Amino acid sequence: MVQQKMVMKLTMEDPKKKAKALKTAVGVHGVVSVTLEDDKIVVVGDVDSVDLTRILRKKMGHVDLLSVAENKKEEKKEEKKGAEPVAVTWPSYGPFMQQIPIMIPEDPYYREPTGCIIM
Repeated sequence: MVQQKMVMKLTMEDPKKKAKALKTAVGVHGVVSVTLEDDKIVVVGDVDSVDLTRILRKKMGHVDLLSVAENKKEEKKEEKKGAEPVAVTWPSYGPFMQQIPIMIPEDPYYREPTGCIIM
């Protein structure tokens, strides 16, 4: 599923009910974020809106599902600069085997072994 932004209207008179609504919405599997705006609750996540509304109605009473929209906020992926992957190949041992390069990232803490003593 795609992340959705759902806006629901609740009847929340006191801080206890607001806390209960937040706790219930956050407890549903797939919810990414929950915010309160006056008597509305905005839920973002990979959740079925009908199931979330049903769960909130069981806990809170009257709930209206005002809108459901695709979440258009895109997260920027940060790329680490510095260590780049190195291609490593192994020799083949058969008529049908090929050398397949495997990308292994360089380890900045790896040190080549110095003189090994075999006894």
